Amino acid sequence: MDYSVIERKKADWLKLSEFAHSIVLVFDCYAKKFIFVSDNIPQSYGIDSKRLFIYGHEPVLKIIHPGDIHYGLLVRKKIYSLLSSLSAEEKMKHKMVHEMRVKNVRGEYIRIIEQEQVIELDKSGDIWLMLSVIDVDASHESEITKSHLYNFETREQIFIDLSDTLEEPLTNRELSVLQLMKQGLLSKEIANSLNVSINTINTHRQNILQKLKANNSIEAVNLAQRLGLFNSIQKHIFSETD
Repeated sequence: MDYSVIERKKADWLKLSEFAHSIVLVFDCYAKKFIFVSDNIPQSYGIDSKRLFIYGHEPVLKIIHPGDIHYGLLVRKKIYSLLSSLSAEEKMKHKMVHEMRVKNVRGEYIRIIEQEQVIELDKSGDIWLMLSVIDVDASHESEITKSHLYNFETREQIFIDLSDTLEEPLTNRELSVLQLMKQGLLSKEIANSLNVSINTINTHRQNILQKLKANNSIEAVNLAQRLGLFNSIQKHIFSETD
């Protein structure tokens, strides 16, 4: 592969890291390693740049919050698959946006936003080089860790549905209860709203927590939002036998 593109653009990436205080990396999807790493990553996250050149993403995984790793791997795989299925022209019009928690050099978990986009395709139109720009999320607009695909031209945001990754999918009834849990309703209020017994609702809540591997209702709602379950929820009517 011809890395001359790196030399031509290296000055621009260095300026970006210096003036915007962004972490800038370039990943070779064939060699599975980073071929450019900005100088500021050691002082920001305590990662030795040389390890990124040798071990690829392995050092990065060690600083990601344990609660975000599983989701991050699932959603990145799906987004990358979707991006790879696009035409060569369309690949260049999109970027992947990820929000996650990572450990900084002081050992504190902070929220960051990573933007990834294709900068070079091979002769067959497949993804070769990916540019990654990482910034601290100062907005705190949401505490939910999420990812999406963004189209530069249309400004469309494509959020990924990961509901099919659950070992045991939620039923329509459980999704309906989950939607009301998201609104902050208690079991009694959900039971009144759906005209069923509170015991029925409690059973559904227990099933929801078990299927999502969540410890409480707040965690279940957050996980459901990250998995895209609310994107496909429709209103369902419970029968009297529920």
